[in-house]
Amino acid sequence: MLHYTLDGFGGHRSRFDDIRLIHELLEELPVRLGLQPAMPPMLLPYYNGVEPDDCGISAFVFLPGGHLTLHTFSFRECYFVDLVAPRAFDVHEANAFIQNALPVRSVETHTARRPRPFDEVPVHPDEDFGPHLLLNIEGYTGPRDMDGLFRLFDNLPPRIEMTPIMRPFVLRSTDRDHGNWLSAMTMIAESHIALHIDESSGRAYFDIFSCKFFEVDNVLGELKAAFPGHSHTVQLISRGCGYRVKRTERLSEHARTKAWLTARPA
Repeated sequence: MLHYTLDGFGGHRSRFDDIRLIHELLEELPVRLGLQPAMPPMLLPYYNGVEPDDCGISAFVFLPGGHLTLHTFSFRECYFVDLVAPRAFDVHEANAFIQNALPVRSVETHTARRPRPFDEVPVHPDEDFGPHLLLNIEGYTGPRDMDGLFRLFDNLPPRIEMTPIMRPFVLRSTDRDHGNWLSAMTMIAESHIALHIDESSGRAYFDIFSCKFFEVDNVLGELKAAFPGHSHTVQLISRGCGYRVKRTERLSEHARTKAWLTARPA
């Protein structure tokens, strides 16, 4: 399972809010890399969330046994890409394609061949954008049907104090060289939660990326209960290392987007 991340900072806000551009990127990048999309891109513009300055677009597309996600934070002028697939792809080509579509002043990239871990990316809550928690599960014994996985993902965000912005998306897919997969994804205000189960080996790959820091031990306990298996390998890495531009100018604009709530009956 090849897992690639790219964090970009200091770009063009208009591009980060361009729905058509984001759609084209998610549609074209897998094909450019020789990966087969298993669905059309799903985009969720997001402008009235929990944190006033976390506005932008969350988008994803499933690949057989993997996913491509893109989270733009237009007001903060940054974005985060995750690309996970059971087959090899050209990371340098991915870098070039993404940065051509969404040019930025600085970029951080990391690549790992899971279950081998990423190189250590220590977490510094006062300096970084957020944590990325990964589980490699051997002998996965949790839900293996679409309904059960949907229910699990539907109930998981509040259990770990995250905020869903869509109902879960669950999909079965086949990679011609890497077998049959069952995958689930839900977008949260904090970013995304995803799981891919290799139906032949019983191995599963889970990750949660959050733009807010959380109590790792508490979340990890909930995740191990939700996704049981014979063994769990855990890694926590930081995204947006050294990100210090915590802008707050959108507070009044954010209040306007929630004005409709005052018109509801008590």
